Amino acid sequence: MEGLTAKVFRTYNASHTFQIELKKEMANATTVTEKMVAYNEANRKVVIFPIENFFLENVQKILQKVQYCANVWKKFSIGFM
Repeated sequence: MEGLTAKVFRTYNASHTFQIELKKEMANATTVTEKMVAYNEANRKVVIFPIENFFLENVQKILQKVQYCANVWKKFSIGFM
C-alpha cells in the first residue's frame, strides 16, 4: 500500500477492521434490534482499538523514562555517599 497518506491508510484500516468486527457481531443477530446493537458494538470496538494502542504505547514510553530517571538518580546518589 505504498503511496497512501496516513489519513487514507487509517480510514482503510478502520473500514477493514469494522467489516471483520461486524461479521463477528452479526453472527447471532436475528432481529433488527439485535442487528442495531451488533452494528453499534462493532463500531465501538473499531473506535476504541486505536485509543487503547495509543494509550499503551504512551504508558510504555513513560515507564521507560521513569526507569531511566531512577537509574540516573541511583548513580547520582551512590556517587555522593
